[in-house]
Amino acid sequence: MDLPMKVVDMFGCGLPVCAIKFDCINKLVQHNKTGLIFNNEEELARQLIELFTDYPANTSKIESMRKHVDEFQKERWDTNWNRVVLPLVNI
Repeated sequence: MDLPMKVVDMFGCGLPVCAIKFDCINKLVQHNKTGLIFNNEEELARQLIELFTDYPANTSKIESMRKHVDEFQKERWDTNWNRVVLPLVNI
């Protein structure tokens, strides 16, 4: 299964995401770090309530995830390619 480009687009804008769980989503979204992963609509609803209760007075969890997304943005495509794929190709 391929990674959803919408998540990459949102990370590119500095936004953490809520993403439905599937086999490889954790390669992109790190739960409670760059976003939240949910299994069903009830879990998503709980996550959204938790994130936005007392908003904007309490944004600590969202801001913490944004900082980790900022770190994700620093890794460029070519850097990642050279670190992950190139060693496999140069066997």
